[in-house]
Amino acid sequence: MAKHPQPRVWMLNYPLFFRAALYPSSYPTNISHFGIQCGVGWFPVIETLARDVESELRTLWREQFHRPDQIAALEYALATGRATFPVIPYCTEISQLDGELKVEFQHGSMCPADVAESIRTYIDNAVASSRYICESCGRSGKFRESYWRRVYCDDCLVPEAPLEQVLEPA
Repeated sequence: MAKHPQPRVWMLNYPLFFRAALYPSSYPTNISHFGIQCGVGWFPVIETLARDVESELRTLWREQFHRPDQIAALEYALATGRATFPVIPYCTEISQLDGELKVEFQHGSMCPADVAESIRTYIDNAVASSRYICESCGRSGKFRESYWRRVYCDDCLVPEAPLEQVLEPA
């Protein structure tokens, strides 16, 4: 299996979705302070998610700025306090929780409901994929209750000592 690039490298390819990680002083969030908090096996799932969301955000951004009336409406809304921060969605957290990928994002005040729904669908698809991919290596895996409630393949498991061995005094 090919080694996957470091998250910071591919985050640069998706600057709208990952802008909190790239500009932490502007976006104080979990991803800006702690980065991506899951195993490298899920990085390809996250990168696919980021690519799809970035495409949606670039289309949204491009549509806003190809029409001067949209720019004027945005600036008026910001100047009069009608638009709230942020203007377009961005990722706030990527982590692991109970054997699933957890992805949180902040909605944008200028993000139409259909775009927000598309982003939510991409996230749901990534979460569903994570349930069957080893968090450590990226191969097929399954949920392991006894391994801190994570998804691992058989090769990434450390053999467990019988409970009697662990409890016996030396």
